[in-house]
Amino acid sequence: MRTRANGFTLVELLVVISIMGILMAIILPAVAGAQRSARETQERKQLTDLNLGWKAWASSHANRYPIPGLVRRQMRDLDGDGNGDAYVNGSGREDAQWNSHDALLSLCIMENLITPGQLMSPNEPSESVYAYDSYRYNALGAADPSDPGATLKWDHGFSNDLLGENVGYCHNSYGIMPLVGERRRDQWDRTGSSSFVVAGTRGPLAGEQGLLNAQDASGNAQTPSNTAFLMAKAGLWRGILVYADGHSDLSEGFYPDGATWQSVDNTSGKSMQLPDNVFKADDEENGEWNSGATEMLGSDILLTHTQGTDGLWTSESVINPYDVTYTQLHD
Repeated sequence: MRTRANGFTLVELLVVISIMGILMAIILPAVAGAQRSARETQERKQLTDLNLGWKAWASSHANRYPIPGLVRRQMRDLDGDGNGDAYVNGSGREDAQWNSHDALLSLCIMENLITPGQLMSPNEPSESVYAYDSYRYNALGAADPSDPGATLKWDHGFSNDLLGENVGYCHNSYGIMPLVGERRRDQWDRTGSSSFVVAGTRGPLAGEQGLLNAQDASGNAQTPSNTAFLMAKAGLWRGILVYADGHSDLSEGFYPDGATWQSVDNTSGKSMQLPDNVFKADDEENGEWNSGATEMLGSDILLTHTQGTDGLWTSESVINPYDVTYTQLHD
């Protein structure tokens, strides 16, 4: 009698391979979806923790979120001659030149409101953005070598520069509202509304949908903004948005539900509430402060990066800290 050797026939092997292929087709999307969900959950937690840190600060600072210019103030005039004589802790005019995002976030780290790692998105695709793992906590109180008589309030090595002179040297993934104009007065210096976004997953310059695509409007090849790959894919944007009242949402586009800005028709004077693109500064000149940068005057939402060096952030007035000009930084 002939005996059959142990093993698979070709047909059996092909059947097993087919079954494995079907199982992989079912399992892999589920695994990818779970991974994306986990990253989104982590991003929401980090942004929420950032807002909680701001609220913790506000609880002991007249309900105002952190303002670096009120920590590193201008010199006091001690003898009444009209000139600044000395830096006095907690006293003196606000120094608006410090109210950029690099100083804000570095101050928050120094005050243990957040950690450097919490500013690095789990979805970060850009090689120019990385966690600041050498933060100098011992800088607090040290003499400021660039300003005799002043002491350091935070580590000035922290950078928020996505596209400025120090491109490739950025320690923050997230977009934050600029600390100026009506936005600051209404949403940062006092309890804010549930429809106004103060921080979130960053987006392309001016919320331009075309910057997320691999081709421009003329069909020419272009490199999509890194923000296209944060939580979606080329051509799309999705992200976590944190509102002034503390709640957060996952948004599938630049126009979150309930977020509006007021436009006034120049002919009729009629006021209209329009959907608000959270990455676009609408330039209605309906504010109290006039720096020439009309996009800073409105009360609409604007999330961006700012860096307080190289002329990217300039105070227009020693009297009015709300009135500044700046350059938006995007990748």
